[in-house]
Amino acid sequence: MDTSKTRKIKSLLLQAWRERWTDIKWGINIKNVLPRGVSGDVYDLADCILQQALVGPGPNSLFLSYLTHCLSSHVVSYGAVLISIGRYQSFYKPYCIISLLDLLKSIQPRISCHYGNEEECIGLCQAVVNVTHWLYSCVLHSLSKLAELKQSPENMSILEKAVESLSFFSNSTFLKALLFVGKHEDQSMYSQLVQKQQELESKVTQLQGFNLSKDNIEVTLRLVKSVQDLPNISTKSTLSKSLRPQPIVCSLNALIAIDAVLSPASDIQACVDQLLLVQKLENLSLPEFYCEIIRACFMGLADAAGSSEDLKWAAFTFLKVPQFIAKVHKACKEDPSWNLGEDSAPLEQGLELLMQYTPLLDLTDTRSNCDCLQFLLHELCKVKLLSDAQYDRLLARRQRESLRQTLPRSDQQSSQAGASLILRAEPTVTSILKTLDSDYSKNQDALLGVLSHMNTGKSFELILSAAAATGKLHSFATKLIKFNEYNKENSGPPEDFKAAQTRALLFDITFLMLCLIAQQYGIEAVTSNPETKNSFFYTWVTECLAESGKYKNPDTVLSRCDSSVVDNLLSQFTNPDQEFRTTLVKWHEVCINGPMAIKEILVAWQYDALPTATVKNILDHVKSKMCCLPVCISAWLCNYVNILHHDERLKPVNMIQHFTTPYSGDGLGGMSSGQEQVNQYYKERSTLMINIIKKMMYDLHPPSQTKSKGVHAISQGLTVRTPLWEIMDGIFITAHGRGWLDLKTTHSLDTLMCVGGPQWFCDTLVRQALKFDHLDDLHRAVELIFGLFYIDIEQCALALLLHVLPIYIRSESRQHLLAEPHGSALARLVVLTIYAALQARQSANQHGGRSGRTKRPRRDMEMEEMYEIFDRERPSKIRRGVSDMELLDETPFGLQSNYEETRAMAWDPLNRAIADTMRMLSHIASDNFVSQRSTFPLLILEQLVLCAKEQANAVLQFMPLGLVPHMVKMMPEFFTFELVLAVSSLQTARARKVAARTLCQLDVARNA
Repeated sequence: MDTSKTRKIKSLLLQAWRERWTDIKWGINIKNVLPRGVSGDVYDLADCILQQALVGPGPNSLFLSYLTHCLSSHVVSYGAVLISIGRYQSFYKPYCIISLLDLLKSIQPRISCHYGNEEECIGLCQAVVNVTHWLYSCVLHSLSKLAELKQSPENMSILEKAVESLSFFSNSTFLKALLFVGKHEDQSMYSQLVQKQQELESKVTQLQGFNLSKDNIEVTLRLVKSVQDLPNISTKSTLSKSLRPQPIVCSLNALIAIDAVLSPASDIQACVDQLLLVQKLENLSLPEFYCEIIRACFMGLADAAGSSEDLKWAAFTFLKVPQFIAKVHKACKEDPSWNLGEDSAPLEQGLELLMQYTPLLDLTDTRSNCDCLQFLLHELCKVKLLSDAQYDRLLARRQRESLRQTLPRSDQQSSQAGASLILRAEPTVTSILKTLDSDYSKNQDALLGVLSHMNTGKSFELILSAAAATGKLHSFATKLIKFNEYNKENSGPPEDFKAAQTRALLFDITFLMLCLIAQQYGIEAVTSNPETKNSFFYTWVTECLAESGKYKNPDTVLSRCDSSVVDNLLSQFTNPDQEFRTTLVKWHEVCINGPMAIKEILVAWQYDALPTATVKNILDHVKSKMCCLPVCISAWLCNYVNILHHDERLKPVNMIQHFTTPYSGDGLGGMSSGQEQVNQYYKERSTLMINIIKKMMYDLHPPSQTKSKGVHAISQGLTVRTPLWEIMDGIFITAHGRGWLDLKTTHSLDTLMCVGGPQWFCDTLVRQALKFDHLDDLHRAVELIFGLFYIDIEQCALALLLHVLPIYIRSESRQHLLAEPHGSALARLVVLTIYAALQARQSANQHGGRSGRTKRPRRDMEMEEMYEIFDRERPSKIRRGVSDMELLDETPFGLQSNYEETRAMAWDPLNRAIADTMRMLSHIASDNFVSQRSTFPLLILEQLVLCAKEQANAVLQFMPLGLVPHMVKMMPEFFTFELVLAVSSLQTARARKVAARTLCQLDVARNA
């Protein structure tokens, strides 16, 4: 910099040389030249001194003493001196190089930025990168000279001193942290540094030939790798308590139970993503991961044996799990960090771990009446995950170690075992899908026979279970909707009487099948395909069928009724002797207008215009022909009853109950040929109809709960007088004691979630967890609750962040629960839930808007409503006197951009909740007093990097830039340089400056 001040500095240097000033006198005079409060770096003071000191073949010690004094008196910064050293490239002057190495050795223990601003701190990071590159250049140049001259004491001295300094850098965590930040700030220089280091590695044999410390050589060559690994931290260096492995991974077990029982039709890839996230968060090896998945399935099989839901577990275990493992294996092969070795080795090791639980395997075999492990191994072989040799070896070990000798051989095992039934149903699903692909206008009679045969006995339940487990349920439902849509009216040439009857039956049975699918697997299972959006069934099921306690507006259907069609239906309903019309009938209009006709009858009955016996005859007549009509009417009646006063519900409920009784009239005998055709396959259709309406009635008016095994609770009703929190207390204590979820507990918790809502659900579970004081019990409670949140992970995450966590942080009555070990436990739960919710949202976006929960679809509107409630509840005061820089520090660096993608991300309810939580933690960090909550932000930061490691940036991007500096100022003794780097963003120039300043603050605090 050629300025008047620079010229004065150079003149002062010449005067000092001529008059041989002491370093003290130099210090006095240089401060007279520099403006008050201005650093000598502004005028390149360090560079000027070094240029004069290194003019000749040897160094000028007087000038070097001036530079040392300037450093000690903070006239120049360490960064400026290091930059000047790094610029010196006159390697033909060995004595000058030696003097610079000596200077570096004298100052390297004190390298820091004591009173610097962000610019000086980031400049120090760049300077460390430069001087490290210069040190490697010194080593390489001296090696080449020694190889050329054989004997050269000067170059040998350079080699020794440069290696010693590199060794010091490699052993100094602070300097490596500066290197890490400098790597991102000056990428081109750091890449040159890496090239120098790689070049030195190629000459390691030559380097080892000299009389150098072996340890110094090793750390010198390891410098780049140690810098790269620096942000990785462990529980040994954190405030959070280290956790011992649990005998059962509660979170993984709960997730699998929820998937198998509550969401059997969930997307397979979404489930795999969830399982892999849990595996990473729980730090499980691949064999342990496989073992835990299969063990959870076998526990579920043993528990559900003999219940109404045994087929769900069988389908999940024998059809879905092999697909899980295949996708996990594929994902691991694509990720080189796994280092799988042999393809099937981890799976075989996991199965060998599973065989250690011989009593569990024997119990599962006994209750299922089959060799469950053999069935599973066979399915794993079919998808090429195990070889025949591995299959034989594992099966031989199982038979050798089994304690149960009375189990039938595979050729003698019961054909009614769930595993056998579900495996036989899987190819049937494929065959049925091919059949439904045929031309709708042809083979109507054959298709009617196929569909009717599917509904005999448990066949349809088996087919649905197999289709759900193999991911074919959505395709099956789509084909049924298209088939139903084709048969709702005659769209071809004029049809004869028989064709009209067949079309009526096809419409009827497909409608019933679709209703059953919607009830068992959720409305989304039949509406997820946009191709069917304009179909009649799509409209009807979204407007009329209640789900999860959410009833529809009964007037919506009535508003679209046609009075002429209603009058025609009333005429047919009230005249049992009149033959039921099928020719030229538009069945979707019948389904739409049927509820209005029944409403007229209901009103007449309520006003005693019709006697009860006549109403029963009318209802018998309605259900004696087309079974879809009672279903449509019952769905409307359920919605209607929901808005009535209690005293007005009796007769509508009696109507629904009457539809649940089998038809016992004389109409099935002595019919005309036309009536016989209409009532073809009536038994199969009426069975479906009764089951569907019973489910509606069960949801509307649950019976008193019994101790019978099976589904004892529903997803929206609770018919007990006991307070919800007492029920939760008993259920959670039982589940916590076992460490896994049985069938009854899974349904009970789903009930509590729907009845109490996500906010109550989260708050109650957190209260339950924080009752424990022993670390192992507390850890198990947190893992179990994390798994339970998967009932609806996004809603639970919002409730936890927006409502539950702020209560513990802001309420003085609960702040004592933030002390250890409860603080670490709550922080871990918050972090696990955030990661899981973000992953669920990402997975839903990647898989066409379907999350892992097909039974319980994502409710974005509810999420936004929850956030609006939070906005109304939180204080609206804004601190006054806040500078622009402070506002910038409170803004997450991930949201400091004007790109549309960033703006869209900021408006996402989950992202906003995370950003507000981070902002709340930043306010805690800036408190003027210490309380129980003071360390909680630190615990959150530690858990963020301990759980997700290198993927922590997914959450840290929402962290205000000022949070970490505030924390370091308040409690430097709890921070390490590794932790600061792990929780700091280095993606933007502003973020790198903040990180550099924080590192320097921590170094100063440690050396104070």
